[in-house]
Amino acid sequence: MRLHRFISSNMEAILKEWEDFAREIQPTGGNLDVTDLRDHAQNMLEVIVLDMATEQTESQQTTKSQGNSPKTGRDTAAEDHANERLSAGFSIRLLVAEYRALRASVLRLWLRDIATGMHEDEHHVDDMIRFNEAIDQALAESVARYSEVVTENSNIFVGMLSHDLRSPLQVMQFGAAKLKKLEEAAETPSRLAPVMISSIYRMKEMLDNLMDFTESRLGTGLKISFGPADLAATSHQLVEEFRSVHQDHSFLHRVSGDCTGTWDALRVAQICQNLISNALQHGDANGEIEVACEGSDDKVILTVKNDGKPIPTSDQNAIFEISTRKHYAQGNPNRNLGLGLYIVKELVTAHNGSVHVTSSQSAGTIFSVVLPRNPSDRSERR
Repeated sequence: MRLHRFISSNMEAILKEWEDFAREIQPTGGNLDVTDLRDHAQNMLEVIVLDMATEQTESQQTTKSQGNSPKTGRDTAAEDHANERLSAGFSIRLLVAEYRALRASVLRLWLRDIATGMHEDEHHVDDMIRFNEAIDQALAESVARYSEVVTENSNIFVGMLSHDLRSPLQVMQFGAAKLKKLEEAAETPSRLAPVMISSIYRMKEMLDNLMDFTESRLGTGLKISFGPADLAATSHQLVEEFRSVHQDHSFLHRVSGDCTGTWDALRVAQICQNLISNALQHGDANGEIEVACEGSDDKVILTVKNDGKPIPTSDQNAIFEISTRKHYAQGNPNRNLGLGLYIVKELVTAHNGSVHVTSSQSAGTIFSVVLPRNPSDRSERR
């Protein structure tokens, strides 16, 4: 039996071996169900079968063997498989091992079958060559996608760290200069020290997250640890930090209702910090920035308002996407990486919340974050 026909006729047996191997090698603590274990294996095998059943010229075979297969513009099954395995915590070594096991399973089962009787054997060598080429092509697509996503998310994480450390560093820089003047004037510093200590503590937490990221070698998302948090207290602390640094601006902080919930306190602080930083960067010079927290029965709403040039309606959704951010926007004296609003969206989504913006010349620009008081999934997740 030709190899591509054998694969089609024995699809379930091949998938069962794939499933068993994936279950055996899944990361510690993994509990993938049958659908997740098999993932895109059937789709990949169907693509391989179609490829092997299609006649190809010597020139086409050479082109494909060099990794220059035609691109369709859509993600392949192998690329989708890499995304899913990365999300499930599989290392690239485990991803490659799956393809190695698939190759061995198919060839072992097929060779066992053709050894049981008389079969047309003039195509066996060609079938094995075509099958190995197809497996290698799928493997190359998976590895390339896995590496691209890991690199992209690593860069985003490092950029986010740089972005978030900028504000507390400004507080420390200003505080140190102020303390020096107070010391020279023989005055006693009383208000800046607690704010500076708080900023240092937040920087330490961010660096701890970088260590966690590096050690775990995960390539997707951010670690979210739910626990008791008070958005009113957090936003008030941040407003005081920004007020101490940006004395040319006016800051207003309003609170209504109970603004406590079950969130990741550090991540909620990042959300608030990035929105205030965005208001400072894009709002009117010397203008007022209003930060408000409003608690209701099942949710808490954080709003950050600034006056200034309104955001065009056509851009109000795109500003949250990483692909539209400018790393070094012209006229940006702080050389921010342009990740602030993207980070806000990702962190709000991780809390099962929502974020949107309204902007007009008369009402100003208002970013609104809605956080469920008790997200449905309180477990630690990525």
